[in-house]
Amino acid sequence: MNLSLKQLKVFLGVANASSFTKTAQSMHLSQAALSAIIRELETQLNCRLFERTTRTVALTEAGRLFYPTAMKIVDTLEKSVIELNELGRQKKASLLLGCTPMIAASLMPQVLARFAETSPQAQLELVDRPPGELLKMVEEGDLDAAFGIFFSQLSGIDRVPIFPTRLVVVSSTMEGAHGIGKVPRDGVQWRALEGLPLITLPKDNPLQRLIEASLSKEEVTAGRRTVVGHLQTAVAMAHEGLGVAIMPSFCEHICRHYEVRIDVIRPEVEFSFYRITRSGRDTLPALDQFTQMFAAAAQLSPSNAASRAR
Repeated sequence: MNLSLKQLKVFLGVANASSFTKTAQSMHLSQAALSAIIRELETQLNCRLFERTTRTVALTEAGRLFYPTAMKIVDTLEKSVIELNELGRQKKASLLLGCTPMIAASLMPQVLARFAETSPQAQLELVDRPPGELLKMVEEGDLDAAFGIFFSQLSGIDRVPIFPTRLVVVSSTMEGAHGIGKVPRDGVQWRALEGLPLITLPKDNPLQRLIEASLSKEEVTAGRRTVVGHLQTAVAMAHEGLGVAIMPSFCEHICRHYEVRIDVIRPEVEFSFYRITRSGRDTLPALDQFTQMFAAAAQLSPSNAASRAR
């Protein structure tokens, strides 16, 4: 008998989803390949693990008996792999970090340069992904840490606030562009956004949900909407006068590359920017050092992320 980790993961995937099709999609396999893996596993175990009909997939009695064993084996192996990877990275003083594309394009270059100067012996790899993917990579041990706006506190994830941020409105400085007119020195009132075209993230984005809740609370009805996938795209659209964008104040760093103005919105909506790590992981001194540098760079700006930039 020569069982593989892949066979066990496929078995558990089908058992949990009760579907060959859904499991094949989630594991990036063809349905034929997944079915072949299950057949091979059943042959090696000399029993059927699933009852299949045209509509349902259910565990047989043998499958139900095998399920907790497969879970234990996969869980033990994955934990061992994570622990060994961590041990190897600690010996090399290496870090695997993640952040969103906008942070990677604006803040990370200067932080990475500074970190390389102060810790030349450390090895650092950076990946840029959407928040949902970063969270999954941290959960699975593929990243030492990730930086971003993670609104929910999830089991198995340690979430540490790095610095406070708030919502601001970004608009074009070009004549004739959609804007909010003359603004008091202490910021923009939410009602000033009434009827203006908005550049937004998708409605299921957690940040966009916060923005929508704030608009609703202040009884503001915006005009037409242009939906984009990334904050940097929203800034570029605002620069061209296609509408105004509501976003976190740390976006000011990427706004420096565009001719836009940034105004604090009042009443203020504040929240935190976080570092997330997998619960139970040993503290890495290099990670704490990098986090301090990142937080310092994020809060260092000409306007201190609180006054208007023109």
